[in-house]
Amino acid sequence: MNGSEWIIISNVVHAFDTFSPVSDIRRTIETINTSASNIQFDLSQSLRIITSFSNSLQLFISSTPDFKVLTTSEKWCLLQRNLLGLLSIGGIYLMRESGIFDKPENEIAVLPLYGNEVVQQLKILSIQLDFDPIIIKLTLVALAFSSNCFIRHHRGNIDKDSLLLGTFRLFGSQNVYIELIWKYSIHRYNYNQSIQRFSILIKRLLDALKLSIETYENNQIFQKFIDDTIEQVEQSPMINEKTIIPLWGKS
Repeated sequence: MNGSEWIIISNVVHAFDTFSPVSDIRRTIETINTSASNIQFDLSQSLRIITSFSNSLQLFISSTPDFKVLTTSEKWCLLQRNLLGLLSIGGIYLMRESGIFDKPENEIAVLPLYGNEVVQQLKILSIQLDFDPIIIKLTLVALAFSSNCFIRHHRGNIDKDSLLLGTFRLFGSQNVYIELIWKYSIHRYNYNQSIQRFSILIKRLLDALKLSIETYENNQIFQKFIDDTIEQVEQSPMINEKTIIPLWGKS
């Protein structure tokens, strides 16, 4: 790997960590452990946690140079297409880093939203997924520039999809980060290990996406959260050129 590639990796890690809500969520988890045993998390508290995950991921992707060169309409369409995918992978990682899966009693933080069955599936995925933090953070950027996470057509929105006939524009950005994942893996692990880890990573990403889609289809509360979040993206200051925080690249 050359110096410029290490700089990109460093920038990605810095951007993710800048917007990460892990410290705040960990403090919330500590409250569970230090309060009376009958403390109860309600749905609104669980939604606040998932909202913090969603907001941090949107800000993280919005800070990348690849995102900033898109038009406002393209930015909106890209987040609309891939938000569910980002939240499925990024959410599992953030739950794991926040300590939600460390103890059964910590899981109460997300149980009101997901239910026990889904939480246990998320916990299993959190164990199976390759949690080299650099690989995960690069993967999230690569996933953000995907064209295959457009899970549900929203009435009236399809005609406003600026990327409908131009997703090829995303491939250059996506390929940069996929190549970085591979080069970093070769540097960090040996060639055979890198092949195995990369194959497993793809399988686990598909597993996480499948679970997220099933949860969306079967959990009306989660479905409404995703739909409402997607509807809010168009007006969100996070995709306004004047308010995006340029952590690296041209401002």
